[in-house]
Amino acid sequence: MIIYLSLIAIFFSSMVYGIIGFGDALVLIPIITPIIGIKNAVILVNIWGTFPALLNFIKYRKFLDKGYFFRFLSLGIPATILGTYLIISFRVEWIELVLGIFILTYSSLKLIIYFKNPENMVIKNKINTTSPIIFFGGFSYGLLTGLISAAGPINVALLEKTGHYRESFIENFGAIGTILSLSRIPFYFLGDIFPYELLIVFILVFPIIFLGTKLGHQITPKISVKKFQIAVILFLLVIGLKSIILSIIALIHLF
Repeated sequence: MIIYLSLIAIFFSSMVYGIIGFGDALVLIPIITPIIGIKNAVILVNIWGTFPALLNFIKYRKFLDKGYFFRFLSLGIPATILGTYLIISFRVEWIELVLGIFILTYSSLKLIIYFKNPENMVIKNKINTTSPIIFFGGFSYGLLTGLISAAGPINVALLEKTGHYRESFIENFGAIGTILSLSRIPFYFLGDIFPYELLIVFILVFPIIFLGTKLGHQITPKISVKKFQIAVILFLLVIGLKSIILSIIALIHLF
């Protein structure tokens, strides 16, 4: 029963990734952590996440913002490698708590803005790919991705700030996710932390990820830009609460 529920969770998380361009790790890690442990969950989800990211990258490739992409990755790649190295001996509960607070605060503020003035919710032309904040965001995203595999909300905030939405949002998220995922995979094997005892399960879920992501691709065009943004905000709100609650529970058990 637990295995079947995990497979359903993998399918659902991949569908979410296909619809809004992120969130697979945020959904999946809390579900499979009690089964295989936090470190194994982070490692497997990091590698699995490369596949739906690549599918999104290919699907919406004409929407790639090269200026944003290269600036983000310039510090994002070394930060991801650093975070991947630190996971070998670093406790991630405190990081998840801080990230949860950031996500909850950000999504709450965005929701308040929407209720105050729903008509101005749709992002207009704000694209500025020369902003130095993109470099900082890339470093923060890469570091947290390497550590806890669930730093998506940082990229969400930056993509919204630079005026990307729906297809453009999904494409640039997928492009960055693909490259950063590929940059950290070798370290799981070189550091001898890949859970080889789960190798068969690891391989068998790829068809499920493919089907879930493709279903998400069919749903995305049916969602208006405004509804897409609201869906992202509500998703972040739930994830922020989840991260705070689970990290506090984990920290209590440590003391």
